[in-house]
Amino acid sequence: MVHKFLEVLIPLIVAIDPLGIIPVYVGMTAHLTPRRRLQVSLEAIGTGLIVCVGFMFLGQTLFHFLRVSDTDFRIAGGVILLVLAVLDLLIVGKAAVHEQEIDGIVPLGLPLIAGPAAMTTVLVLSGDPDLGYRWTLVGIFVTFLMLAVGLLLSQQIVRLVGMNTLKAFSKLVMVLLAAIAVNFIRTGIADAIREMK
Repeated sequence: MVHKFLEVLIPLIVAIDPLGIIPVYVGMTAHLTPRRRLQVSLEAIGTGLIVCVGFMFLGQTLFHFLRVSDTDFRIAGGVILLVLAVLDLLIVGKAAVHEQEIDGIVPLGLPLIAGPAAMTTVLVLSGDPDLGYRWTLVGIFVTFLMLAVGLLLSQQIVRLVGMNTLKAFSKLVMVLLAAIAVNFIRTGIADAIREMK
């Protein structure tokens, strides 16, 4: 049971990267009042949660309509995750966001929290017969709980560990994301080969 929980939780933490989002969130909301900052964080968390859970349940239906298999998505998702990880590791800093565009739904909730990495990971995990929807849902809620705590305590966390430490940790997370992406690609190709036999 613990093994399954960690098997779901670790990829989700790596894909959503709660600690990596904190520096971005702090930088984007530094000029806001505490009340508005709380509103933005709740909007972002709610949007990300709804998108991830919705994609988990509706993604397979969409695939059937498009005639795309789980194996196809696993390989494609792995490639996307790998590209995202490499870009994050090679490009210094995050894309700038104008103050008037700051909103909890866009860009924090989507695509920073519920981006391609999160949606790919959610769909691949829920499609695993050993994990399924139940364990994936547990992993999603625990990850978003961690994210909520991180955003609500972001000012204290930054003061405690420093912005540079959070950014460095985010880069380490991207290395782990790249490794998970390679695993998705490798297992997807192996499944495709078995299906052709």
